[in-house]
Amino acid sequence: NMSDPYEKYVASAPKKCCVCGTEFSTTKPMITKEFTGEYYSFCSATCIATFEADPEKFARMDEEDDDNGS
Repeated sequence: NMSDPYEKYVASAPKKCCVCGTEFSTTKPMITKEFTGEYYSFCSATCIATFEADPEKFARMDEEDDDNGS
């Protein structure tokens, strides 16, 4: 059911970890976690812990930055 936000996310999810940039494969499956209504992709529990230590940092990185500090 594509009206499910999780299903929609997985269908268009980035193919790499949002923390370390490791690309997902059969040996590095995607782990998906939800944070403040947004889903993020991780390659390991270590990267999830890194994200959870400073989620704002990664949440900001993940967004399109239209205002690049000008």
